[in-house]
Amino acid sequence: MGLEDLKRITAKLKQPRFEGVLLDFRDKDDCGAIEVGGSTLVQSVDVIPPVVDDPYIYGQIATANALSDVFAKGARAISALSILAWDQEHVSAKSVQAVLQGALDKLNECACALLGGHSLSDVEQKFGLSVTGLVEKSLWPKRGACVGDVLILTKPLGSGILTTALKRKILKEAPHALESMASLNLKAMRVLQDFSVHACTDVTGFGLVGHLAEMLTPGISFEIDTAQVPLLEGALKFAKEGVYPGGSVANKKALQGQVLSQTNLPDILFYDAQTSGGLLVALETREGAECVKILQDQGVEAQTIGRCTLGRQKIALL
Repeated sequence: MGLEDLKRITAKLKQPRFEGVLLDFRDKDDCGAIEVGGSTLVQSVDVIPPVVDDPYIYGQIATANALSDVFAKGARAISALSILAWDQEHVSAKSVQAVLQGALDKLNECACALLGGHSLSDVEQKFGLSVTGLVEKSLWPKRGACVGDVLILTKPLGSGILTTALKRKILKEAPHALESMASLNLKAMRVLQDFSVHACTDVTGFGLVGHLAEMLTPGISFEIDTAQVPLLEGALKFAKEGVYPGGSVANKKALQGQVLSQTNLPDILFYDAQTSGGLLVALETREGAECVKILQDQGVEAQTIGRCTLGRQKIALL
């Protein structure tokens, strides 16, 4: 669902602030958060259609995507419920079993228990998870970036472009993209817990610009050095050729009024709708280089991509 659609259907929803609730749907954060018995629990849900043909890898990607919201809050995933919409006319039971096995393998990787789930017949295949997490140190807000902070991205961009190329059969394989989408943001989250994280979110369907826009608060702007933004292999080539999903175009239409674009790269790359993207983090400048080095030493494709400046809630693509 696009940004404008989401705003329209939630605009008039009202709910009292219940005791213990730290974040609910009105906060437009990655998770809800509630205090229970002295602990902070976070909850999120994410469901996606197949983005690749291989059912096992699809299950892995859908699971990494759902877990990412919890990791973006600095929380450990503790339990999950699966949500399966089965297109029985076109998808075999064997394929669905492979989806579930891919999901379970990713959940086991982060010691998150699958407690059960819900399934239904549908005309389009979908799979995802509702995940509960436990905040062990501090809850990272989506909004909290300070003037002078650096911005770090922990995965390369371009998954929307490359999966579109795969679907159109103009790309035979994209191993870098599949590996990136299936990898958990767990390692990055654990590294970041040792630093002064002022704000954090994960980059998914609204693209880099969309998630930057959600991080903006009055009095600040973001400057992005687009030459430093990591890209998946082949993403730049296909962006130049006009191969990208409709969701990326919709993102640009909805967001370009907040953007000053001076980049020499195709700016659609920065609106590209991602699946299971990286964490986008704002932290103190003095910690940025050390944080990126530790992330890279642990195999995370992290880069410093920009900084937070004094300004009027704009995003500059430089």
